[in-house]
Amino acid sequence: MKNKNLVIFIFLLQVFQHINSQSNYEKGYIINSNNDTINGYILNKIDSESAHEISFKKNVSNTTSTEYSTNELYGFGFSSGRIFKRIRIATTNQNAQDSSFIFAKRIIKGKIDLFIWRHKENNSKEFFVLNNESLRKSSLSKPKKKEIKLDGKTYHETSNTFVANLNYVKNDSNNKSKKDNKLNFGEKSISKNIIEYNTNFITEYPILKYKEPFKYNYTILSGIPFSLNSKELHFRVAIYRDKTFIEKTNTFSYLTGIIFQHWNSKENNLDYQHSNSEQNYRWQMLNIIPFGIKFQTNSKQIIPYGYLGVGAGLLMMSDHVIKNYQSVGDSKKTFLIPTVNTGVGLKIKVKTNFIITEVTPTMNGFFFNMGYSF
Repeated sequence: MKNKNLVIFIFLLQVFQHINSQSNYEKGYIINSNNDTINGYILNKIDSESAHEISFKKNVSNTTSTEYSTNELYGFGFSSGRIFKRIRIATTNQNAQDSSFIFAKRIIKGKIDLFIWRHKENNSKEFFVLNNESLRKSSLSKPKKKEIKLDGKTYHETSNTFVANLNYVKNDSNNKSKKDNKLNFGEKSISKNIIEYNTNFITEYPILKYKEPFKYNYTILSGIPFSLNSKELHFRVAIYRDKTFIEKTNTFSYLTGIIFQHWNSKENNLDYQHSNSEQNYRWQMLNIIPFGIKFQTNSKQIIPYGYLGVGAGLLMMSDHVIKNYQSVGDSKKTFLIPTVNTGVGLKIKVKTNFIITEVTPTMNGFFFNMGYSF
């Protein structure tokens, strides 16, 4: 009987893993070396993980997939409009077998197409531009600082060759605008510059800008302090929302949240040692986090994470008032204070959601929290 249950358990686990793996494949197409378009399903990964190799199935129900490298495809795309093109890159490797191509994602289509290559190793990026009329093309690399020593002094000069390369592709090398002098090396700045240029040719070359998708995850937590004793009631409840640009990264997200913390004493005995005093018996704080950042590993089942956020807290305090050794009533006070919020924890995957365990430092000690993320 035990062996039978074990077999059933293993079978169900394999079925679940198979269904889960299928859900990561999305409808799309590949363009092979013969320039043939083949429809099917592509494993959905972040951009940096799709830059050198992809997994493809003709049917989503297939148990096996085919791996294609940059040497075997001209490009691929998803039905959502996420399109990658094979682009040649400079390489210093001497081995002829090493690939000199990458898959870069198209983020702007027009007279000038703009592609982005997000590097996996150092979290940097590189851009590529293509003029669809003249067929001029070039890479746009991050400016490099050069150290120059002159007359015993050291100077630093930044080489913005990417601006010259962009103007070459535009075929405007002799008509450099003042805006180009202020062009920053960033996705937002370069995209804006190219869209402004493409607008002049919108009739012949309609403009299409790819909108990066994002996903919201919500987490509900409750916790108690490690130092909790029987003479007090002390707890916190938190609701967080993570915003992740799912094609750019699976380790970084933006965080917002609301935290409520409550403490009150269960003792009714007042201290009359001082003739005049105020004795706190309850306080509550509502903490708003408008901005925070969250980091996590890209593990599959158990994911360590940590976050840091800033905000403001509304602290409400209730005190017993003692005058002339007698209780004369209560006093209530409200304070607005700045807050810094941080925590570390583990996300334990349960199907598509997570069970959360977290340790949170506060101004009243460390809290142990448990919750659910979906």
